[in-house]
Amino acid sequence: MIPRVPRPRALRELARALGLPLRGGGGDAGIRGAAPLDAAGPGDLAALYDPRFADAARASRAGALIVPEEVADRFPDRPVLPSRAPKADFARAIELLYPEPSPEPGVDTRAVLGRDVVLGHEVSIGPLAHVGDGCRLGDRVVIGPGAVLLEGVVVGADTRIHPGVIVYPGTEIGRRCRLLAGAVIGAPGFGVAVDAEGRTVRLPQLGRVVLEDDVEIGANTTVDRAMFGETRIGAGTRLDNLVQVGHNVRFGRNVLVAAQSGFAGSSSVGDGTLVGAQAGVGDHVRVGGRAVLATRSGVLKDVADGEAVAGFPAMPLAAWRRLVVILRRLPETWRRIGGRGADRDKKAKGREEA
Repeated sequence: MIPRVPRPRALRELARALGLPLRGGGGDAGIRGAAPLDAAGPGDLAALYDPRFADAARASRAGALIVPEEVADRFPDRPVLPSRAPKADFARAIELLYPEPSPEPGVDTRAVLGRDVVLGHEVSIGPLAHVGDGCRLGDRVVIGPGAVLLEGVVVGADTRIHPGVIVYPGTEIGRRCRLLAGAVIGAPGFGVAVDAEGRTVRLPQLGRVVLEDDVEIGANTTVDRAMFGETRIGAGTRLDNLVQVGHNVRFGRNVLVAAQSGFAGSSSVGDGTLVGAQAGVGDHVRVGGRAVLATRSGVLKDVADGEAVAGFPAMPLAAWRRLVVILRRLPETWRRIGGRGADRDKKAKGREEA
């Protein structure tokens, strides 16, 4: 992919594009890039996420700051953009200052296109890519080098498929999605039965995968096709690298999943849920909306809307915290109770031997 290069903007123009007010003047100042608070210079935009560190942010040399609304008055002598969601607005500002370049439209001579492929306007297909029979690509779709789209894949406008991605037949990908290198979408799920003699029998996976709009799939993440029906990833959901999504799983909208997490077949996750790294969700388990699964949670039963769980097996977060405290005290408890008993037994044995 083509490296990003900065595109300077006037601060006033940047504030207008973000839909944020500008306080402290300096609207004509040029913003050449973005940087962390401690590394920013006069031509950079930086951001303060946490109001508790407002005093430290005042020492930043940044030319302008995105700050939480409640602390904007603490920066009377410099340009600030008050925001209700500083981190999100800073991310949008970075996209404006470092727009992602698009490769030249066209099909590389080393790419392979099947029969009846439909290409939208300004599509780019890189070298050694394969686009199978009956695929349909929307406007401005980018297919990276070595990516493989098998038969009947549909890709929405402005989606980018990075090098080495494999998309199995019948998969539907929405608009503005991003599939990072090595992702595998629509491979057969892990469907296995055991016959009367104990032999394994593969269950045919006849369904498909649907990625709704604005979905991001991390590098080397896999999303399995359904046995029947769909495996569906809701709009705005982000899956980190090395995530495993089993057959017939359904994710809601704006779910965030950290690396190395796994979801067994027919589980579901509601809108806006946060999943920590290396969490696991069992088959047919329902996780509600706006829930939190802490890192390494093992979720074996349903989680209610808004509930936070941790541990293995997963339990309410407050209960898990109490358990951690108890476990930390076990050595001391053993010394006071079990250890004394062990010492008495040892002394009694010594007297008997004497």
